[in-house]
Amino acid sequence: MSALDRWRAATDGPLMMLAIGTLPILLVELGAHDLPRSDQAIIAAVNVTVLVCFAIDYAVELMLATEKLRHIRREWAAALIIVTQAVALFPGLAAFGALRALRGGRALRPFLVIVRLVAIGGVTAGQTRQFIRRHAANVALGAAAMTWLTSAAAFTLIEDVGVDGRVRSFTDALWWSTTTITTVGYGDVYPVTSGGRLVGAFTMVVGISTFAVVTAKVAEFLVRPEPDQP
Repeated sequence: MSALDRWRAATDGPLMMLAIGTLPILLVELGAHDLPRSDQAIIAAVNVTVLVCFAIDYAVELMLATEKLRHIRREWAAALIIVTQAVALFPGLAAFGALRALRGGRALRPFLVIVRLVAIGGVTAGQTRQFIRRHAANVALGAAAMTWLTSAAAFTLIEDVGVDGRVRSFTDALWWSTTTITTVGYGDVYPVTSGGRLVGAFTMVVGISTFAVVTAKVAEFLVRPEPDQP
């Protein structure tokens, strides 16, 4: 196994989870100008993390690749993620009082979401049904985590979330998503619009389904017969 293959074996999985898992944060940025500065700082920090991780990975792979031009052509999706994160970061830095002139970059958010979806699709093209079968519990937990973030992002965009809104911040939306996906439902934060309630219903269905898979896997492990001892 070459050095490039070893590097990919160690980094492809974590980078994939990072790319997909932070996608809802990019959606939240569509309405980030109404959120508290603390939320904007969190969004900017996530963007910096994704940008740095993918930039380092791309640079290391390019250094290890023997055919660099071929590598650049094949890894277009990773390069696209880096570019979209860099562009997304500029308006986000306004949360730290910098690059205020780039606040007009809000109009780029829908385009960035679409482009990053295309890039993630290119990166994940190699995933197969066999992988899902072998790692059903991990996939279920990953789907739950993705739904948790996506639901919080959707809640932020649909409901009255903002400094002067009914719900103050994205962190409150995350709390609502947590209580909803676990079907606890404290009721201190709740949706009032039809779209918000639809998101809540979807979140509960995903929570019940994914945790059922995890429970089934745990039960399967507990009742599995012990191998015969010599």
